[in-house]
Parts: sequence; C-alpha cells; structure tokens
Amino acid sequence: MRNCLISILLILFSISQPLTAFSQLLTNDQLPGLKIEKESLYDGTSLYGYIDGGSTLYFEYGFDRLVVQEVAFQNEKFTVEYYRMKSCKGAFGIYSINTFQCQAADQQGMTDCENQYQVQLFTGHYYISVVNTIGTPAAQSASLLLVRKLKELLPAEEGLTFPEQFGTSTNQLTGKLKFIQGELGLQNGLPDWSGYFEGVKNFNLWFRQSKPDGKDFRQVLIAFDSHADLEIFLHNASLVPSGDGWKSKENQTERWVVKNIGERNIFIDLR
Repeated sequence: MRNCLISILLILFSISQPLTAFSQLLTNDQLPGLKIEKESLYDGTSLYGYIDGGSTLYFEYGFDRLVVQEVAFQNEKFTVEYYRMKSCKGAFGIYSINTFQCQAADQQGMTDCENQYQVQLFTGHYYISVVNTIGTPAAQSASLLLVRKLKELLPAEEGLTFPEQFGTSTNQLTGKLKFIQGELGLQNGLPDWSGYFEGVKNFNLWFRQSKPDGKDFRQVLIAFDSHADLEIFLHNASLVPSGDGWKSKENQTERWVVKNIGERNIFIDLR
C-alpha cells in the first residue's frame, strides 16, 4: 500500500511540473508581448492522438516526445510544434521530408524552410514547426522571430555528421539533401524508388539532388542491414556488375554508376 501511494505521488508530481521545465520552449515575456496560451505534451503512443496516422512516420525516425504550444504574439496566433527525436539524423530526416516549396531556405545560419504560413527548423535532435493561419507578411515576420528565439533556447548538443561522400559542400541543405529511413520515409521522401526496395527489410539512405549547369544530378548513399537486402535491391534496380561495382543496363534511360563502399553500403551517381 505504501509503495502504491509513493508511486501515485511521483506521478502527480511529474504531471504538476510545467512543461517548459524540461522542454526549454518559449515562456511568457521572452519576447515583448509573447504569451503562451496552452501547452501539451505527447510522448510514447500518445502521439497517435495528435496526428493520428501520420505518427507512424515519426516513430520510424525515432520519435522521443512532442511539445505543442498555442502562442499569441504581435497580435497573431501561432502553433509551435517542438519534436524531439532520439538522434540528430532522425530529426534531420523528418525535417528533410517535410520541407518543400520553400520561399526562402537556410537563412542567417539556420537550417530552415520559410513560406507564407509556416517556418520549419532543424537543429540538433529537434524538428520545429511554427504555423500561422493567416499568412500575412506580419505573421510571417513574427514567425521568424519565434524561431530565432527557439534556437537560442535549445540545449547545446552534438551536431549532425554528414557522410563524407556529401560533406558540407553545399551551403543550402534544405531541398537538396534528404535522409530517408524505412518504408514510410521512402514513400514520403523518394516515392519513385519504392519499387527498388520491395522485399528489402531494413535500410537507410542519403539522397542529394542538384542541377549544375542546368542538368539534373543525383547521388544516393544506401546502407543495408544484410547482404541479402543488398542483392534484392541490385536485382530490383536491374543493375549489372561493372568493375568493383555495378551499373545500369545499356537500355535504361537513366545512367547509374554504383560503387561498393563497404560490405553492405553502396554509393550511386545518377545522370
């Protein structure tokens, strides 16, 4: 009985603690006129209650917790979603497949995506979304102020290490580099490749796209969990041996050059 009472008291104590005590989100008056009107915490399977079917994708990338704040600032209303993932790679992956049609990206030293109604940010273990409902220039400007303040508040953590094949050669990551993990990640981030992974159990990949001289240029780094998965992919993609790697068949429109860079890792140039 005594143990039960202690457990109940501990649960009540944890519930009573303000979310900002451990989420390091916005608090009232950190910016002039800023007011937090509501805060909600989602962890474990409770995420299903917030984004329903879309939550499975976040679990695939290593979801830890989500704090949602309803914010009033500069006469506007905002929803701030603060996803913490279990790894920097998972946070960047979720960010990379959620960002598209950016009006501006990677501004002022941030990895971010801005449009009329939303600003998204990646940093450390965090993917952050700030949404306004009216899309006015004033609301967009206020969103950017909130995002910059949030970045100041985030705890110092290790940064993301990119594969040496990509490095940080491009100043803009958003829209050019994606990290894809699992079947749902593939369907959302690179759906045209889904057929190549039929029968493959576990994998992750980095995908970079650029257009030097106006020509489409893509590179893909894939890590498989087993040699059997690698063989299935090579068969599905109709690749044939070439030197120390593989290449696409002569009758294929897209030219693939595939290098073997480890026991179960391959690097693909597509032109």
